[in-house]
Amino acid sequence: MPTAVELTKRMDSVEMISKMTRAMQLISSVKMRKSKRLLAEALPYSVHCIRTMERVLVLSPNLESPYIRLRKKEKGDPWRLDVYVLTADQGFDGTYNAEVIAATRRFLKTRIQEIEEMGYIPVITLYLAGCRGREELASDGYRVDEEFKYSFQEPNYAQAEELAEQIFLDYQGRDTDEAHLIYSMMRTPVTSAPLYIRLLPADLQGLRRVIEIAVDDPEVRVALPPGFPGEPPLIPFDYPGDIDTLMDYLFSTYLSGVVYGALVEAYAGEQTARMTSMDNASRNSSDLMKRLRHQRNRLRQNAITGELSEMTASVEAMRYFDADTYKKS
Repeated sequence: MPTAVELTKRMDSVEMISKMTRAMQLISSVKMRKSKRLLAEALPYSVHCIRTMERVLVLSPNLESPYIRLRKKEKGDPWRLDVYVLTADQGFDGTYNAEVIAATRRFLKTRIQEIEEMGYIPVITLYLAGCRGREELASDGYRVDEEFKYSFQEPNYAQAEELAEQIFLDYQGRDTDEAHLIYSMMRTPVTSAPLYIRLLPADLQGLRRVIEIAVDDPEVRVALPPGFPGEPPLIPFDYPGDIDTLMDYLFSTYLSGVVYGALVEAYAGEQTARMTSMDNASRNSSDLMKRLRHQRNRLRQNAITGELSEMTASVEAMRYFDADTYKKS
């Protein structure tokens, strides 16, 4: 059984850890709310890009654009699939990274099977943002680009634009046939879940669902313009005859907006997961402190009881000694 000194030292350690977890919880809470504001600022831009592309597609029903349809290849040709996975750089975030990695494994298993059923040979390349999960996916036998170093901590539009340009140029140069993005998205104000997005060719219906989920978040909805998203204005517009140049510009712009929104969402999800994890850690440390305090109090009470018993025994012994001495005298 531990001594009172040992219990006191352990209580001091638990108290110090509790202070750290509470501080990390507050920091993550502030960062999460900031990311929600950034997401609310980015959503109108993304929605406008999607609506513009949809109108162009409606006005050009016969448009065969590689940005909206999968390429046609010969049976047995390689099918290059690039998957960008947004994991965190830091820990203390509960199951955040584990869920993203598990979702990546599920997606790859399903998509590889679909590519093989199409008659192509899947060539998979993973691009991991953040250091968490890199070794796990590499140990599964997947090719992980080691030169790709990227972090979505404190995301900004310049970062997103740089990453989107790399994805867009790889697709234009036929270095990839399909690009996906996997990250954790806020489903409720306190929970998040992994999500898949096909960046190229664009999945406009999937993007609309992503926007609907984001708009349902109360903290995001409060920061949005009044009436957003509403119905698109029916304003006729003309576009140049060079539709390919227009589509290049639109999809490049759309890609930057979507990637930026994903970075902000992943950042918010990470901070929310860390905030929840630190809150649980603070609660657990508080419960542990109560148990240790009770244990120390019992130990002190036992010590006091023992001392009283010894004092009582001493008094009784002295009385017996005095009585025996009196009889002899």
